[in-house]
Amino acid sequence: MESIEAKTIKKIRKWPFVFLGIILLIAGAGYYFYNQYVAGNRWKPVLQKRLKELVLSSSDSLYHIEYSDFDLNITSGNATLSDFRLIPDTAVYEKLVRLKKAPDNLFILSVKKLSIKNIGARKAYYDKILDIDNITIENPSLTIIDKRYHFNDTVKVGKPKTPYQIMKKVFKQLRIDSISLKDISLNYINKNKPVTKQTELKHLDIDISDVFIDSLSGSDSSRFYYTKGVNVTVHDYHIATPDGLYDARAQKIYFSTSERKIVLDNLSLSPRYNRDDFYKQTGKTGDIFTLKFKKIDINDIDLQDFLRAQVLYAGVMNISKPDVQIYTNNAYKGKKGTKIGMDPQQALQKVALDMRIKRINIKNARISYSETDKITNATGEILFTHTNGYILNVTNDDDQKKRNPYMRAFIDTRFMDAAPFSVNFKFNLVAKDGAFNYSGELGKFDGKVLDKLVKPLAMVHIQSADIEKLDFNVNASNYAGKGDIKFYYKNLKIQLLKKVEGKNELQKLGFFSALANNLILEQNNPGKDSVLRPGPIDLKREPDVSFFSFLYKALLDGLKPSVGYDKKTESQVNTTIVKVSNLVNTIKEFKEKRKERRAARKMARQAKRDSLNKIKENKGN
Repeated sequence: MESIEAKTIKKIRKWPFVFLGIILLIAGAGYYFYNQYVAGNRWKPVLQKRLKELVLSSSDSLYHIEYSDFDLNITSGNATLSDFRLIPDTAVYEKLVRLKKAPDNLFILSVKKLSIKNIGARKAYYDKILDIDNITIENPSLTIIDKRYHFNDTVKVGKPKTPYQIMKKVFKQLRIDSISLKDISLNYINKNKPVTKQTELKHLDIDISDVFIDSLSGSDSSRFYYTKGVNVTVHDYHIATPDGLYDARAQKIYFSTSERKIVLDNLSLSPRYNRDDFYKQTGKTGDIFTLKFKKIDINDIDLQDFLRAQVLYAGVMNISKPDVQIYTNNAYKGKKGTKIGMDPQQALQKVALDMRIKRINIKNARISYSETDKITNATGEILFTHTNGYILNVTNDDDQKKRNPYMRAFIDTRFMDAAPFSVNFKFNLVAKDGAFNYSGELGKFDGKVLDKLVKPLAMVHIQSADIEKLDFNVNASNYAGKGDIKFYYKNLKIQLLKKVEGKNELQKLGFFSALANNLILEQNNPGKDSVLRPGPIDLKREPDVSFFSFLYKALLDGLKPSVGYDKKTESQVNTTIVKVSNLVNTIKEFKEKRKERRAARKMARQAKRDSLNKIKENKGN
């Protein structure tokens, strides 16, 4: 059974036939009277009357037309219709509803000006062949009211009439060199649910080339809906996402059937609220996305499947200059939202539109991931610049997944704009646990740039670190990550920090930092024995940890043993820190109490002296 969305799309696609009907009525009515009324101007009032009668009769009196001026020049073959309106009769419509004969769609159409150029008059009348050079429709405004009725869901005998069957009583052939619809406003009103929904498209242009309709053209595979090409341009597109959290905008959307491509210029997805209000709206933690794309073009699209079955089968998608910003706040105290089943390859499977894209090319992207820590309340950032790469087998199509169940991504970028970084992903599209693998290599850089990440999130300041290379390979899922790291570095020295209540800046832990640098952490890897310390990764993934957050946390899990800070050492250090902290707190508490006792004794002595002085004063008096 077709989805409601699919049925709705199919019904909306019927609206071009409204324009076709108007054109045929104008031409048909005009040339019906060509031979009889060509002399003088007697034809014009008769034609206008007949045109209105044809609209009423062809729509069972559901629609009537109005216009300010209609002119048809038989000699030149030009026709003009100004301020045209197609208006439904609501009383007739309600009657059709009661009779269970009403259509599911009701149209309201207005056109500022409709111009038809160079109609072959004699050929149209004598040969029943209608040739038109150009049709231009200016500022058309179409409203489609969709209200589905159960009596239209029953199976009907036969197929819907083709355009040729609609026109064959008047013409046996129709050819139009070009049709231009300029600055269209399209308003779709969905009345199928308790709350009416409305979708608007404005500033829409459509250019159609070489329309040809006869008894055989419907089976011509080289044509797209009887045309050689349809180009659609949408200007300044704007819509809110269904959850009301984001605004989606595009400066221009271009769709071409002859080129088999879709192009989106200056596409963006931005939150409708600031960060604090965003979390208040959702009531839970999670990622906030801000996305900008200079240009996206999708090529080699199977347009027949795209429009008829709502599936996107394409060859290559190019994404130019994407700017991706992802932010999460672990300090937010709202409900923690689960991330299980929400990794990129799993989100792809939930897209309503069936997709099968062979390759996505990414050109010169900038990607940043920011996270606010719940302890420090500071924000750490991972930044990737000059990012280029490609993704293969992007699909949620079941048949394609049977042939190839893996989506692969190959990315080259610059980590923190300081070091070359290559990473490859292998996503299992059919794994229920969201299994994927990521591996790569990070090149040489000054480790102090890591302060932007580890200082706010791990309370560690990198005093020095010469990073030579980092290799990694991790098998991960919604629940865990396992793998290994090979971390080559020299001259590692850190400063441990702590958060002190009432102070904005993190405070240094001098004693523990010296302990860590001299007794715990290894300054070099490989060490003096030239043996590389391994960095095993074995990390459980908490349900509320996002995909991007887990990527770096798994690597951090392997970095710790690489620098000599394995889980056993970390446990010992934490225990020592607790013991020393308790001892320090005990000493501090003892000092405070001793200070309080001294102050109390001082006050008592002062009170005694004041009392003696007062007695002496009384005796003297």
